[in-house]
Amino acid sequence: MIVGVPKEIKNREQRVALSPEGARQLVEAGCEVRVQKGAGLGAGFFDEAWAEAGARIVDGAGEAWAADLVLKVKEPLPEEYDFLRPGLGLFTYLHLAAAPELARMLVERKVRAIGYETVQTDDGRLPLLAPMSRIAGRVAMQMAAHYLQRENGTAFPGKGILPGGVDGVPPASVVVIGGGNVGQNAARVALGLGARVRVLDTNAGVVAALRERFADAGEAFEARFYAPQLLFEALEGCDALIGAALIPGEHAPVLLTPSWLERMSGGVFVDVAIDQGGISQTSRPTSYEEPVYVDAGVLHCCLPNLPAAVPVSATQALTHATFPWVMKLATQGLEAAVRAEPALMRGVNTWDGRVTHRGVARALKMPCEPVG
Repeated sequence: MIVGVPKEIKNREQRVALSPEGARQLVEAGCEVRVQKGAGLGAGFFDEAWAEAGARIVDGAGEAWAADLVLKVKEPLPEEYDFLRPGLGLFTYLHLAAAPELARMLVERKVRAIGYETVQTDDGRLPLLAPMSRIAGRVAMQMAAHYLQRENGTAFPGKGILPGGVDGVPPASVVVIGGGNVGQNAARVALGLGARVRVLDTNAGVVAALRERFADAGEAFEARFYAPQLLFEALEGCDALIGAALIPGEHAPVLLTPSWLERMSGGVFVDVAIDQGGISQTSRPTSYEEPVYVDAGVLHCCLPNLPAAVPVSATQALTHATFPWVMKLATQGLEAAVRAEPALMRGVNTWDGRVTHRGVARALKMPCEPVG
């Protein structure tokens, strides 16, 4: 099988979907690996490392895409649509609930697309989403702390407060919506900075686990079962809000309106759920070129690729998680691997001209036809 690794083209995206060591193992297993020149530089992998591993370094994106299985980090952008073709295997983060045009293109071009974020084990875990969610949660709180400062220019002045306060000065109030991997890690960083943290989640088991995990934080931490009234009350005086709610494959639940956000006027809202459409009526994707905007009196940061800020750490975490699945797909073939591995089967978003994931189909209001 030919495995292609194109260079990511999303704004300031420097992660890469395969390590040189992964390439070496694929080559030893009988695969041809094509890596676009410079694809791994941002993650600390030079072309020489790929070549030494046995991969073929190709100049153009087209050569990397001319493969049986293409490995990426982020979803194909319109500039890459011409590379999509029938029978192509694509393994990447897709987040199609927020990308209907891409979904239609994948169906039209009959691409066999598997989303990292929808690969799901029998016990409900999302093993390929988890590592990036953990990083995104940590980076989200770092972003919030940065934008609470007042050196960001007159357009985005920030409240000018220290998350942990100081003697005689109260700490910042941080509210996290969703207690999964993103929310837990955002809370951990916020507590480490000395902030007061409140996490809201719809799963009673998650709430109980959070209370146990952060018991040592004392009164600085609170976990509550989500209710709209609780969120409404928590927004009063909130300095930093982290959106971390998730429904696998589907559009994120829209929980916030402009009038609700006005209750935290002057605060910072980092919507990590933006890659699934965002949790607020005011959310729209931003880029590292222009990461923030103001709406309803609140600074919004809605970066769909937060882990790109730390591409070395993120690439190591991502490829460690994805490679066992990559090896199955590359050595067994797409169809055989998907049929043999229920977790991969659940991860298939489109297959030979149809949408195959129920959550994605619901979000896009399209028919769902499972692989079978």
